[in-house]
Amino acid sequence: MEPIRISSPADAISYIGHSLGYWPKESLVCVALDGKTLGPTLRVSLPGTEDVSESYAERVAHAVGFDLDATAVLIALFTHQPWGPEHPKPFAAMIQRLKRRLMATGLFVHEVWIVGPESFATYDGASPASCGQETPLAAIDSCLLNAELVYQGSAVAQSEPPTIPELFTAVDHDAVESALQDMATNPGKCLDAAYRLWTELIDHGTEPTHEQLAEVLAGLQHVGLRDQILADMPGIDEPMGATLFGATDEAPQWHRIDNSEKLLRQLVTIAAPTHAAAPLTMLGHICWWKGRGTAAANYLHVALTFDPDYHLARLLDQLLGAGVVSGWAQHKNTAYRNNHQ
Repeated sequence: MEPIRISSPADAISYIGHSLGYWPKESLVCVALDGKTLGPTLRVSLPGTEDVSESYAERVAHAVGFDLDATAVLIALFTHQPWGPEHPKPFAAMIQRLKRRLMATGLFVHEVWIVGPESFATYDGASPASCGQETPLAAIDSCLLNAELVYQGSAVAQSEPPTIPELFTAVDHDAVESALQDMATNPGKCLDAAYRLWTELIDHGTEPTHEQLAEVLAGLQHVGLRDQILADMPGIDEPMGATLFGATDEAPQWHRIDNSEKLLRQLVTIAAPTHAAAPLTMLGHICWWKGRGTAAANYLHVALTFDPDYHLARLLDQLLGAGVVSGWAQHKNTAYRNNHQ
């Protein structure tokens, strides 16, 4: 991929959309910079009230600071709240706190923009109490960087795409239960066969049969096999704990993870509610690896709806609630979009 050159505010805001893959709404987005090199993109939902505590700014600054190579940051506030002359600046106290926090950690705040449904502007205008002159969003569509990225095959969805596939469209409870009974009778042989089948499907991109889906789904009901598959999914020779938490210096093989995500989405369609927690949780885990916290939370919420005591889903949900970001998503050399464009 050719180096990305940002030469205007429109370029920068366009890059945010392409980096995320969708146009954020009611979001705060930070792009880390290492000199002139673009780093990871962080998106967090805006707080639900203007009266936000210091902890919100602290959590965002802490997450941005995980990129040890970062020297500066670009910030964009995506909101439907008005900011014209007759309205106060949205989230003014929060932005000031965040800027102070970032500068305290040694990160220079290069620029802050506010982006609305029809226009964007610099957050700090001629007067500290007002934003800068508005520019129509059409300028983003026509900017040079957007044209280059579109030419390279990148696209920006108008909103974050729904991550949960349609559930229970081809449920085969009996086939899965039959495979589970076989595994109970001969666990060593059957679980090994399920693991080999999983590996073959994701490494060769083979379209699975209905019977193969049932066999793999049955295997995932066994925690040991589920964890082995998760640990091996990135395709790197590292300890299980390191891969599960995305805590390796080596980038994962994102194409294997993408293939796994596709297969898991197929498994969800045949899973009855009693079998759905495993593939849904694994999909949430993949989204967490990729730095897509909102999508991960959606998957985990559905998984816990079907099985409130599913331990891995509860653990990942607690990590998300604490603002923990996977190690791979924190560094430009391992982050998903930087290694998969």
